[in-house]
Amino acid sequence: MSKKFLWPAVFSGSVLYLMIILSLSGCGVRDLATGKIAPPEVALQGFTLYPPESQCWPLSATLRLTNPNPEPLRILGYDYEVWLEGTELVRGESTEAITLPAGVESIVEVPILLKLPAVPQTLKNFLLKEKVQYELAGGFRLASLLGGMKVPFRFRGAITQQEGLKYLRGYLDSKT
Repeated sequence: MSKKFLWPAVFSGSVLYLMIILSLSGCGVRDLATGKIAPPEVALQGFTLYPPESQCWPLSATLRLTNPNPEPLRILGYDYEVWLEGTELVRGESTEAITLPAGVESIVEVPILLKLPAVPQTLKNFLLKEKVQYELAGGFRLASLLGGMKVPFRFRGAITQQEGLKYLRGYLDSKT
């Protein structure tokens, strides 16, 4: 008879314990949803193109992240995709942790390695078009305190033929 009463008590205690754990782990999400904690603001500062290497063409996107909160925010990493003229060129991710100080703007360099098979089409776009449309999209993963939430970003724009050739000229001139 005591076994019948013991099972519901153990079961309800486990459920209560699980509910407490889940409610505590969701505090960051609740704070974010109620406006107590704001997500970082992300802005594109620009791109840097480096000389091609043997297996890839490195570039980087410079992003400005602003933490509007009175306490630091921890980012666990990010992912990204780069599109040129509607074609995906590359996607990547990083698990490098970043801490954004409270109320401060931080610069984050996102290294992008364009693989060699994509280079001819990229060059063709810059040589044949007055403006080449690009898109950079991805997201920063906030620490688990904030529920592992992802802060997405998406930037679209155009690089003129002159800008593209200016990037390339430095590399081409050094090879002659």
